[in-house]
Amino acid sequence: MAKKTLSTIAKQANLSIASVSRVLKKPHLTSPMTQSKVYQAIEELNIDIHNNFKPHNDHNGSNKILVLDNQFITRTLINYGLEQTLTKAGFAIFYFRFPYQTKKDIHYLIKYISQNSFAGILVINDAPYLQELEHFKKALPPIVLINHFSLNFICVHFDHLVIGHQITQYLLNNSHSKIAVLFNDNNKISSTLFLQGYKQALLRANISINKDYLIEDCFTYEHGRAAIKQLINSNNPPTAIICCDNVNLNYLDERLQNHPSFSTNYSVILGALHQAKESEIQLPQPITITYLSHSTDRQYNELDKLSRINKPMYKMGQEAATLLCQYIRNELATTKRYHLIETETFFY
Repeated sequence: MAKKTLSTIAKQANLSIASVSRVLKKPHLTSPMTQSKVYQAIEELNIDIHNNFKPHNDHNGSNKILVLDNQFITRTLINYGLEQTLTKAGFAIFYFRFPYQTKKDIHYLIKYISQNSFAGILVINDAPYLQELEHFKKALPPIVLINHFSLNFICVHFDHLVIGHQITQYLLNNSHSKIAVLFNDNNKISSTLFLQGYKQALLRANISINKDYLIEDCFTYEHGRAAIKQLINSNNPPTAIICCDNVNLNYLDERLQNHPSFSTNYSVILGALHQAKESEIQLPQPITITYLSHSTDRQYNELDKLSRINKPMYKMGQEAATLLCQYIRNELATTKRYHLIETETFFY
């Protein structure tokens, strides 16, 4: 950073130029109070500083891992999987929910990371600040993304295109040609890829895409019920329905902030299932319902009888944590950046 810029920040923060330089280059040698003054000045002056940080020191001896948990549904199997692996490896885990609103807010996260000297960072799900975080990547410890595909970070994810194709093909093989999908947010990469797989399977079977069968904004039990009512009362009701999961949702998504927390990962599927049973009298045959699950454990309800594709979230947490540990210790056996977690099918 040019001395003139350092001088401007120092004047705004009422500090010396040397103090500002240390905050940006050697934050471990500065106090939290000094860092706060510098970052406040940078925010007030609207100065871009991402090119002025010293590269991360891989030999700080820290045993602390920061987990930026962006899940809308908290404490999933991802958490238990990564916690078990990191604890066994001797790391301490620090969870942080970052209330990002503007691009300037990324300075608070960088400051927090610098003050605590983390050995590595795990980021669960997509977040609006990831693009900004990328600018500071050289100054940060190793980062691994979980349950989100990104070209810019090492990531562990599911292939939603294959999942969408596979579950649709299963229904086609069972003589269904009218297949609806209940999903959450069309802007999510996971939803986009899932629908691509769904459409590919239909088109390869010479079945045209019926846009009325694509029901968006299904987040809750009530949404599942309403979607089934809408489909059944249409002029061309489907014979089969796929219920997507909500585990890619982000707690920072504005459209979700007014919804209460979900008591189960299967809210939509349960709502859809119960409404379908109530509406059986309106249909010549019961609707076939399939869904995406997250565990092979029995649910001890109607869900155990349904065909499904299981996404092993616990395994995803374990593998992401193992990958980060290898990354921290420079023991990565491969330069591969995109790590797929295999799913399991339960088709009856």
